[in-house]
Amino acid sequence: MSKKGKKLHYAWWIAVACCFIYAGSVGVIVSCAGLFYKSVSTELGVGTADIVFYTTLMYFVITITLPFAGKIFSKFNIRLILTVAALTDALAFGLMGTYTSVYQFYVSGVFLGIANSFLIYAAVPLIINNWFKLKMGTVLGLSMTFMGIGGAIFAPIAGYLIETIGWRSSYMTLGVLVAVLTLPFTIFVIRKDPKEKNMTAYGAEIAEESSKKVVEESGTPLKQAIKSVPFYGLFIFTGLLGLVVTVSFHIPNHLMSEGFSTSFAASVVTCVMIGQTSGKFLLGWLNDKVGIKITNFVGIGSGMAGILLILFSGSLGGISLFIGGLAFGIGYSCSTLLPPFMIKAVFGNRDYASIYSMIMASSTLAIAVGTTIFGFAYDITGSYYAVFLGVLAIQVIAILLSFMTLRRKAMAANNNTYLAVNEN
Repeated sequence: MSKKGKKLHYAWWIAVACCFIYAGSVGVIVSCAGLFYKSVSTELGVGTADIVFYTTLMYFVITITLPFAGKIFSKFNIRLILTVAALTDALAFGLMGTYTSVYQFYVSGVFLGIANSFLIYAAVPLIINNWFKLKMGTVLGLSMTFMGIGGAIFAPIAGYLIETIGWRSSYMTLGVLVAVLTLPFTIFVIRKDPKEKNMTAYGAEIAEESSKKVVEESGTPLKQAIKSVPFYGLFIFTGLLGLVVTVSFHIPNHLMSEGFSTSFAASVVTCVMIGQTSGKFLLGWLNDKVGIKITNFVGIGSGMAGILLILFSGSLGGISLFIGGLAFGIGYSCSTLLPPFMIKAVFGNRDYASIYSMIMASSTLAIAVGTTIFGFAYDITGSYYAVFLGVLAIQVIAILLSFMTLRRKAMAANNNTYLAVNEN
């Protein structure tokens, strides 16, 4: 609330805008992508890996563009940038319904990568950090849940549309939906920081009084961090979680290759999105209560359980697919939640933003590579069993690596190599 306690602080409208941006950019474009692969590849006469490659290009372009996003935001009006990005998202996705060649999808993939480097990764954390001095973590987590909420709502809608009006009209319809969800907020609501509204951030007075600034400035300098073993441990750890995420693009295709309908596959995707949404709350709460080590084990372990249930759904029964989707969704949420927790635990807050952007590049690069590799594996073997078993191995390595990184951090702290940081 504002100082007078009578009017809702504008920061909360910023939070609403961020929720809708995530719902449109991730909930539609990313979460629904896998539902189209089989229909598109069949009509165009290409392999699954060929059509999946547009997603690979998207994440590869994000990896390249993301390091420059902060500089672009500092030089240009953020509302203009995000409006252009949202419009590009809607057009690049909607126009896929008109394509007759797989190479046209690759062009859309490039434009989606440029747009989503701003919409998905760069803008929301920056804007929320500027507008909220209190409850910043809670608001960011809440905004991120709309990635899953959007997917849970729009995946079944996309599945229904593909079965009733075909994949071409479905792409166009969803492209319009992306525009409706994002453009009103990027044009009329978004502001980079409170100065543009002649305001102060939510909780600024309380934050100043509680001397949190001292805590926020403690931690390891960027130049020191990038020379350390834990930095590269976190870089690999984050990349491994990115590889796990890519399985979500292939779950619909796996189910349809096993004889399930598009609408049924969409319902499992909905379970994944529900699990992803609830997982953000669960893992955030767990991190606050018991620390990052147990949070890592529970989050990644849930993803492993989900993969096993989906893998052996034929013998365990159909219900295991829904339970597996929920469990995998919790593991899915690890890719966006665990790296920030780990970075803060290991390096503190001093150069958190710079370290975060560098380490998260490994996630987008892993998603770019993994999406196509898993598609090729399916084309070669005719099933996703090898892929799922490989992902299980990746998750085991990620858990072990997280423990080793935290142990190395603790040893370094004891030797005064790093400034003291709070592991929670």
